Amino acid sequence: MRCGVYVRVSTDEQRDNGYSIDSQLRMIKEYCEKNNYDIVDVYNDAGHSGKDLMRPEMQRLLKDIKSHKIEVIVAIKVDRLTRNNYDGFWLLNYCEEHDVKIELILEPYDVSTANGEMIFGMNLVFGQRERKEIGARTKKAMEEMALEKVHPAKAPYGYIRNSETGHLEVEPIEAQVIKEIFELSKQGNSSRGIATAMKDSNAYLKTGKWTSDRVYKILTNSIYIGIFEYGKYCRKPQDILRVENYCETL
Repeated sequence: MRCGVYVRVSTDEQRDNGYSIDSQLRMIKEYCEKNNYDIVDVYNDAGHSGKDLMRPEMQRLLKDIKSHKIEVIVAIKVDRLTRNNYDGFWLLNYCEEHDVKIELILEPYDVSTANGEMIFGMNLVFGQRERKEIGARTKKAMEEMALEKVHPAKAPYGYIRNSETGHLEVEPIEAQVIKEIFELSKQGNSSRGIATAMKDSNAYLKTGKWTSDRVYKILTNSIYIGIFEYGKYCRKPQDILRVENYCETL
């Protein structure tokens, strides 16, 4: 049978359960050899969450299922395919529509049977629960870092992250550019006008280019007055964690 191998792991999952990409591939290749499966492609979504199916290699797999490139998908567990209950049953139905089997080597049940489908669903529920628990643990750890003024992400423009303490420290050249941007804003210049001025003066920028959106984010970032707003761009306003006296102001 023509076989498609699917592997996935996120940093947190590898730390918690030890199923690295290499270990998944090793187990699956041994399984395929034993069952005389012909591996036609490997779909590797390393570093991607299982919260939905919008992963590059999963999307490629779905296209190959539709084009009948493969007859069976092999993964070690259902939570490698997805950690979402709805998506799991959607994928199961999608495979059935295109006559593709799903085989999970550490969960050896036949998903084409009623009992197998029930176990499949139960494992999806457990996988979804574990994903939420991992997310909650990660969120808590990141918040604790922020409260300790250990920056949990890439340093914003104008600062560098101390490799030993994790605290933000002023980067002199970028800090001067930040001051110029705020001064131009005080004079009534728009974000677009400031971006143009930065480009014209060839203001220092390690990567990317000066755009009005970049300037706007700088002007609205409270980090420059020493306040870190963790979750500003992905949380509801009431859920944003604000840490004052977080770093030196510019």
